[in-house]
Amino acid sequence: MNFIEKIPVPISGLILALFSLGNLLQDIHPYLRYLCAGIGAVFLILIVFKVILYPNSIKEDFKNPVIVSSSGTFSMSLMILSTYLQPFIPRIAYTIWIIGIVLHILLIIYFTCHFIIRDFNISNVYPTYWIVYVGITLAAITANIHGIRQIDFIFFIIGFIGMLITTPLVVYREFIFRKIPDMNKPLTCIFTALFSILIVGYLNSAESISNEFAIGLYIIAAICYIFALYKFIKFRNLDFYPSFAAFTFPFVISALATKGIYTKISPNAVLNSILNIEIVIATVLVIYVLTRYLVFLKNS
Repeated sequence: MNFIEKIPVPISGLILALFSLGNLLQDIHPYLRYLCAGIGAVFLILIVFKVILYPNSIKEDFKNPVIVSSSGTFSMSLMILSTYLQPFIPRIAYTIWIIGIVLHILLIIYFTCHFIIRDFNISNVYPTYWIVYVGITLAAITANIHGIRQIDFIFFIIGFIGMLITTPLVVYREFIFRKIPDMNKPLTCIFTALFSILIVGYLNSAESISNEFAIGLYIIAAICYIFALYKFIKFRNLDFYPSFAAFTFPFVISALATKGIYTKISPNAVLNSILNIEIVIATVLVIYVLTRYLVFLKNS
């Protein structure tokens, strides 16, 4: 039981990456999808047990704005988990999807009240802000799996507005204020997730797709991807921190964004090559971080 208590909340980012990687790899082999989902589900269950068995530990974690903002990957994971369950148990899958959305909305309210309105500190601003305010876009990505078309684009709009509001603040913190401790440096890689998740959300929810708008987002996303990849190379030899989870989902969703652009807008050889490279990078990074987490948990 002590093992469960030591599982860090940011591992939810790895869970989200595993579920997402399964969707990315399903075209290669369907079994890979369920392998990734199975591993992610084990960690998800452990996190749920921690919430049930050690509520005081979770309560203490929720005093830390970085951990709180990172926890949004848990509700996002539930949204993606629901897409795996939908073909088998649609009602339960839909319920899990709704729970994920409700939890994420509650997170937005909690985080805004406690760390924006009551106790704002520029030192606590990190790219994890995007998990809170842009992560809801995942509802737009997953809604159509549950046959929902009326409100999915609204979630994209909410995420897009969240991006517009938070990006200047995060950019100022990252490039001007700086002073980032080693334990939080990996969070910089979330930059590559920002526009990529919006691209996937837009392509999955818009009734009429604007190629110019999508390609414009993709160009910015590509720049962010190169920046994040450079940061990973720079930070990969840091001592292990739970924030290493930030090396995973951002690169997976970037590959999914490239896949969306390639499939729905511009199916050409160059994009196909970029997609294959991004799939390899995303897979390697998820395996790398999974391994580091397993070693960390074994030694805890």
